[in-house]
Amino acid sequence: MHRYHDEHGHFPRAAIANKEGEALLSWRVALLPFLGLEELYKEFKLDEPWDSAHNKRLLAKLPKVYATPEGAKKVPDGTYFQVFVGKDTVFEEGKDIQFQDITDGTSSTILIIEAGKTIPWTKPEDLPYSADKPIPELGGAIEDGLISLVTADGAVHRLRRGVDKEFEENLRIYITRNDGAIILDWKDLDPLDP
Repeated sequence: MHRYHDEHGHFPRAAIANKEGEALLSWRVALLPFLGLEELYKEFKLDEPWDSAHNKRLLAKLPKVYATPEGAKKVPDGTYFQVFVGKDTVFEEGKDIQFQDITDGTSSTILIIEAGKTIPWTKPEDLPYSADKPIPELGGAIEDGLISLVTADGAVHRLRRGVDKEFEENLRIYITRNDGAIILDWKDLDPLDP
């Protein structure tokens, strides 16, 4: 993500879109050249949807970085690694978000998170976020009660899945990039931490 930002001046959008704004391919495809997978990237027809006859056959070339982690049920062509898409997230629709737009701080803003369900890795579908709707299901790769995530500073975190209102309120603070609310300790998201 940082290398993409360095080259393009912003984070990737959640989807590669055509001129009409129709989402065709996931941000996961856009990152391939920055993951040392330039040849795989060149195989995609970027002007066709993820499930076109040509692009659909590339689903089987799921990069290891997007694959289900060790200990998880293997899901062919699927990934748990998704982003939140919605107002005030790093992947707000129609906006090219830069580091300077993350005013809550990169260490306090979620970039990528382990979703509760897999999606085809090239499909431009992620976790819809709205301040007035429930947070989508998270942490489904391994049934260990934990959620893996990466913050915008590149740090990897694991936290326990919470079910209470305080956990959800704290998580929302980390999902948004510019609400002015900052929690300095990740333990605030661990409902079992004393």
